[in-house]
Amino acid sequence: MTRTAEVWRGIGAITVLVCLLLGFPIALYAVGGSPLLDYLPTWTDVSSALMQPDTDHTLFLRAIRLIGWSAWLLFAVLITTETASYLAGHPIPSLPRPVRPAQHLARDLVAMTALIFTTSTTLANAVEPPSAHAEAAEAETLRTKSPSFSDIDAPAAARHDIPTTTPPEGDSKRPNSRTRTIKPGDTLWDIARRHYGSGGLYPRIFKASRDLDQPQGVPPLTRPSRLFPGQRIRIPLSTHEDTPHRRQTETTPPRDDARAPSASASATGTPAATPSGPTTAGAEPTQAKNPTPTDRALPTVTLPSGAHVGIGLAAALSLAVAMTRLHHRRRRTLNDEAWPGPTTADPTPPATVTKVHKAHLDSRAEHGEPIPTDIELVIGNQRRPTPEHITLGTLRGNPVALPLAGLSIGFDGDGALAALRAITTDLLANARHDRFELVIPEHDAQRFYPGLDIADLAADLPGLTLRPTLNAAITHLEGEIIRRARLLDTADVPDLPSLRTADPAEPLPTLVVLGSVPDEASHRLHAVIQLGHRYGIGALISGSWPHGTTACLTEDGTVTNAQGPQAEHLVRARLFHLTADDAAAMLQPLRTAAGKPEPTPQAPINQPPAPSLIPPQQPTAQEQQSLVQLLLLGPVRLRTADGLIDTGLRRSSKSLLAYLALHPDGITRDQGSAALWPDHSPENATTLFHTAVSNIRKVLRHATGLREPMFIIHAASRYRLDPHLIDVDLWRLSTALEQARRADNDPERTHALSPLTSLYTGDFATDLTDEWAEAHREFLRRTAIDALAHLAHLAQDDHPDQALATLEHALRHDPYSEPLYRSIMKLQARLDRPDAVRRTYQLLTTRLNELDTEPDEQTHQLITNLQRHAPTSERSS
Repeated sequence: MTRTAEVWRGIGAITVLVCLLLGFPIALYAVGGSPLLDYLPTWTDVSSALMQPDTDHTLFLRAIRLIGWSAWLLFAVLITTETASYLAGHPIPSLPRPVRPAQHLARDLVAMTALIFTTSTTLANAVEPPSAHAEAAEAETLRTKSPSFSDIDAPAAARHDIPTTTPPEGDSKRPNSRTRTIKPGDTLWDIARRHYGSGGLYPRIFKASRDLDQPQGVPPLTRPSRLFPGQRIRIPLSTHEDTPHRRQTETTPPRDDARAPSASASATGTPAATPSGPTTAGAEPTQAKNPTPTDRALPTVTLPSGAHVGIGLAAALSLAVAMTRLHHRRRRTLNDEAWPGPTTADPTPPATVTKVHKAHLDSRAEHGEPIPTDIELVIGNQRRPTPEHITLGTLRGNPVALPLAGLSIGFDGDGALAALRAITTDLLANARHDRFELVIPEHDAQRFYPGLDIADLAADLPGLTLRPTLNAAITHLEGEIIRRARLLDTADVPDLPSLRTADPAEPLPTLVVLGSVPDEASHRLHAVIQLGHRYGIGALISGSWPHGTTACLTEDGTVTNAQGPQAEHLVRARLFHLTADDAAAMLQPLRTAAGKPEPTPQAPINQPPAPSLIPPQQPTAQEQQSLVQLLLLGPVRLRTADGLIDTGLRRSSKSLLAYLALHPDGITRDQGSAALWPDHSPENATTLFHTAVSNIRKVLRHATGLREPMFIIHAASRYRLDPHLIDVDLWRLSTALEQARRADNDPERTHALSPLTSLYTGDFATDLTDEWAEAHREFLRRTAIDALAHLAHLAQDDHPDQALATLEHALRHDPYSEPLYRSIMKLQARLDRPDAVRRTYQLLTTRLNELDTEPDEQTHQLITNLQRHAPTSERSS
């Protein structure tokens, strides 16, 4: 709606007001006379008038005159009260239903009349040049919001809803806010959704704007549902006033009763349409699963080399480590016949990857979120949409994120190569499932990753496309623009996110060209970027980039100077950066995550002592005699006769309890401090050790009501758990395994292993992230799975159903092991259950699809042979 139209509407409202307030009573007076009575009638006069026949219609006309003057008086009162309410900024409540239509009419007329008096203010905003509108639209995607740990859990490149900006200068009272003028059609819901990614955050804007001074003639903001053109609102750029624990689904906008009018609707009384369904394609999902933290800085990881990366890359590397481990389990041969046999260990990830992986898990644990299992990481990654932003670094703790489509930025200075290396590694770490494709000239790829076989690297890493020269890379992008334009036209959709939604099976990764640009190719690349904005294409340039934004970086990744459209969002930011050695180490799990075996052979594992040792002085029937149970199979928990101890126990105390349980003979203080707190100085680690011991004793004494027991015995300079007071589920499992190892024959071994299905209830200490805990977790899983497979092997001849149940129990703890599936299918075939064989094979196929792979040739040949020998009737069905 134009300003002129609003002025005419205001003039029309004044005309209607004049007609109703002045013209209507003049007409009534001319037709029926004065409403004032000459004398006050008595009850006798009233009753006689009502009882006599109204032959001349005098009574009827008097009644009509009375109703007319009463209606006019009511309308005049409503106009007066609505005008006072408008000027005071305090709305009056809705009147009962018979009078409510008249009240709404009066309110609308007053609001439309006010348009005339606000025109001078809003006209100034209406003549804003188009360039300013374009800059404002670009800035809408670059707002600061504090990241939730559902975002942090996602890779940095996948956090498509984390924009960023530099806090505006010049506002001394609220340095973390900006001011905006309301325009026709605006609603607080839409403004909050554009700035924060969630319309449900509109109360934050409303609270910050209630005390904001308005231009002359513009009413103050009193209700979130009533906006007027020309009003000013304040938009906080940080999340100091956080939402409730969970965001609400964006289906109900702010309103008084049922809907929130836009600015023009508030002025005219016409309700505006409001969003009531899912967001458009490419927008932030309408519901968050995890709590939104309050004013929380983006976690980062600093490596010993000085490299600096975000938690998003750490999450992607955690996923790669998890997928690598699951591939190892998939291929591992069971020791079912020759048990107990040597247990092999997987090659350990590089130290850089181990540190970053632990930092990701710790970031979740420190904020009270559950530690994800390998399987949960893999499944969760499949649900993530294609990201729209890339996080480059941090500015005052907030993420610096830029949209990928149309990205046009160059990095110059001493830290440019390290920053580009970090961005490249981040994108490659998140490239699976056709999310990204990096197009890099071969000589630039060699600069980013010196010493690596670039051709071999491109063959193993999904999402990496090498081209001989930059011109060849640009030609590749031009072909993609043509192809994607045809796909959009065929599908009749406006943009790439809509096309991904319309056809999820079509691989449409975000394309990023990365490399140095010679002068003769700069204009051609610039044209490709401009055309490719709609098709998900961007560019990262090594060196100065006159056609976009150029950032000058120091060696530690700090942006000292920037020029171009995105410059204000980069100055003084610290970008992520990687050394060549750290980047090469991170590429290793990215390559093995696709199932590629490591070049180094497997070596026998250094077996931890706990599973092979029975705790000293362990009494008989200890589970009933012990005051406390320490549960280590699953999360670390303590339980007394009154139930689980769910408060008071620190994370460091849980780590110490698990480590002491692995060493029933005891540990020295220095041994425990070095293992549990390797990154602390010896003095700090000793203090932490003593604090953990004290916390354990205090919690257990409070839970048991006893003040004398020590629970952790300190004797001969060694600390150990008191086996008379604390029973450990891991010890009972270790005792059964040790007895089975010492058995002289199969019946004794079967008897010793029989309780295993009830003893092995979960992985070791799943809420601990220490390297020693992960190593023992994997060792215990392999030991238990081999023992269960051996128990099934011993029982398969005489008790095949029992053997099948044992294998299925093992499969619940190792659901990707192809040897386990093959053993189950063989046993099902022996029991003449061909349908069960097919279902088992289908389950394996589904599981391996989560790893983006399929059953190997040995498994495929087995199912073929088993189906060939199945009864004819079963095969035909």
